[in-house]
Amino acid sequence: MNIYPDNTQTYARLLKIAGAKNFKKKHNLKIGILVPPSCFVVPCGWEFVHRAPFEGPSVIAAVLKGMGFTVAVLDQREDFDPGSLAGGPLKKVDILMVATYEDSFPFIKRAIQIAKDEDSNRPVILGGPLVTSLPKLIMQNTLADFAVIGEGELTTIELFDHLIKSKIALPLKNIRGLSWKNAQGGVMINPRRIQMHNLDAVPFQDFSVWPSVQKTGVVPEIFMTSSRGCPGHCTFCFRAMPLLRYKSPLRVRRELLYLKRYKYRFAWWSDLTFIDSKPRVHKLLDQAFRGIDFRWSCFTRVDGLDQKILKHMRECNCDIVMYGFESITEKILDYFRKKVSRSQITRAILLTRQAGLKVGGLFIIGAPGETAASLKRTIAFCKKFKEVTRVKYMSALPGTPLYYDALRRGVIKNELEHLYFLAKERSVESDQFLDFTGLPESVLRKAYRQINRQIEVRPYEYDNPENDYLQKPHAFKKRPFIISS
Repeated sequence: MNIYPDNTQTYARLLKIAGAKNFKKKHNLKIGILVPPSCFVVPCGWEFVHRAPFEGPSVIAAVLKGMGFTVAVLDQREDFDPGSLAGGPLKKVDILMVATYEDSFPFIKRAIQIAKDEDSNRPVILGGPLVTSLPKLIMQNTLADFAVIGEGELTTIELFDHLIKSKIALPLKNIRGLSWKNAQGGVMINPRRIQMHNLDAVPFQDFSVWPSVQKTGVVPEIFMTSSRGCPGHCTFCFRAMPLLRYKSPLRVRRELLYLKRYKYRFAWWSDLTFIDSKPRVHKLLDQAFRGIDFRWSCFTRVDGLDQKILKHMRECNCDIVMYGFESITEKILDYFRKKVSRSQITRAILLTRQAGLKVGGLFIIGAPGETAASLKRTIAFCKKFKEVTRVKYMSALPGTPLYYDALRRGVIKNELEHLYFLAKERSVESDQFLDFTGLPESVLRKAYRQINRQIEVRPYEYDNPENDYLQKPHAFKKRPFIISS
């Protein structure tokens, strides 16, 4: 019995693209992939978060080039005014694809308007976590024609078959994972696509489509994944791909070796949970990482650790392990469905330090159940902790259980207005924040300041070969807001 009836033939085409050594141009259409800016403030030394090629657009570019299209990334991450697109970068783009992130709505709405003003017949396709979380709302409030929901590779192939009027094209209504507008402008949302079972079919990232890479040929830091999905059910996290799927270690190794042509020195592993299975990670380190010169960091949970796995990671040049602590208060951790305790958090810190690795962690203040007493405990913990970390106010990302809880409570009164609110979250003390607690604003601001002070005093210089902290305090560099009109 075939358990993947909706995409078997498309899978075969994707596998062929993934195995190709060279792509031949078959079509005259030029595809532009627009990557919007973010006002999110990163710690000193981590500016690559806004600079390195993103994995999603790089993979979709490879898929489209494998189909025979010409592809270029329109990298707007350092240009916060969508008006700069007018009369310039869009001129040679026949089809525009737009990456959507939780803090990008004002920019993408205006950018799409500009694209349509220049050419009303030019198809505009959305993809990424924001439109996946709220497809109807986003499609109704932009001039986009299509949206790829969830994983993009297979749906993109079938959608472009339709756009070029291929003989094998499916009717729009039969393309899984697609939202589209009918002749009357109504938003149609097709059934979701079954999550990919073979991630070895994902093509290697194509960095050549990024303007910065075309100029220098060098990518010092890269984003990578060895898996998709997460076994957790945290209330604040949106999982576009809920099932956990893996690339084989040999597939990961091939891509690491392939991307060495761009001379990367550091990799940020974007897996939602890097250590989900210790046997798998040991195998990954031995078969994929060994013998390749690069340093790296990852994000994982505090449970399921031991000294053996952490030391193995250190031996394979891991620098820092980032943990989602979120809180040390049991009531809040329970609300988050973290299924961890303060003792597990403390144990993870000790084990990581003993392995010779830096520890990073995220704390959230102002969650449902937060009190003045819980804030004092968090402040005291961070003063003792003194490691690389972040603190942010409680946020409600679209599509999460917390988001729908906030709608029920009336904390979020208007979903569209909330998208504009998210576009102003820079993760700094002066951010606006949602009131889940009823605590005075001054109390939350003070707590943020006291926690963040510990962080900015000793920011980690990730690219320092000595694996050390900066010697002098450096405040994080703020980023501007997006100009949406």
